[in-house]
Amino acid sequence: MALSLDTIIKWPTSYKAGAVALIAVAILGAYWQGFHRQKVKRIAAKESKLNDLIRDRNIKDNIAKDKEKFKAELVRMNDDLQNIITKLPDKKEIPALLKGISNMSQEAGLEVLLFKPQGEQSEQYYSRVPVELKFVGSYHKIGMFFYYVGTLPRIVNIENFSITNAQQKKKDELLLNTSCVATTYRYVERAAVPPQGKK
Repeated sequence: MALSLDTIIKWPTSYKAGAVALIAVAILGAYWQGFHRQKVKRIAAKESKLNDLIRDRNIKDNIAKDKEKFKAELVRMNDDLQNIITKLPDKKEIPALLKGISNMSQEAGLEVLLFKPQGEQSEQYYSRVPVELKFVGSYHKIGMFFYYVGTLPRIVNIENFSITNAQQKKKDELLLNTSCVATTYRYVERAAVPPQGKK
């Protein structure tokens, strides 16, 4: 039976309502599939991007609010670095510093058996300058020497420290054999790496 407008008009009302509903569902389905679903995806993607931008803006706002605090922290860190660098001798000062350590051992009344600089040992930002020391003296004089070293304006660490009894007495003082390594540090400023193609 051919479907015509006259035939459709003669249908019962429930058939007509069902046909209209079916056509409406088909139209809505085609609209959803062809247009609305893509639009929803684009909206979701843009909302996600918007949320990321809002989060990024909030982070930058917080950084901007703390800008002065960060500037002050940077100034403080630079001051600390300069303060540390001033406590590290430069290359020209090393001989004088080593001579000063030698003089301090004599001022403390120690008999120096060995004073042997071991050469610079390079690290990433500084060089270690160790000196092997061996001396004989009383406990009190050894303590005075270490006190003198502690008053130096430059950083000097005493490492690998050992004391043995020398089995000697001098003016009722028990003499002790002492060995240690006195290490100072020199700041090494790294040269900037030139751009490729330039010397």
